[in-house]
Amino acid sequence: MTVQKRFADCLSVLRSAVNGEVELDTEYPSLFQALCRFYADKRHVHFWGIDVEEDYAILIDHLNDDLIYG
Repeated sequence: MTVQKRFADCLSVLRSAVNGEVELDTEYPSLFQALCRFYADKRHVHFWGIDVEEDYAILIDHLNDDLIYG
């Protein structure tokens, strides 16, 4: 399952997050948690849980790649 399919109803918010217009962790916390679970479970992305900013950057990098390249 792709990010576009799983989060189809939130694509505009995801694009805004990638562009730095919104912060998922503070403005959309439930979406942020769902994305983290999706990437950890489906894409085997490892979030360290020590540095929140680093984990957020990791998420945004993967999200950006998936929105651009599918």
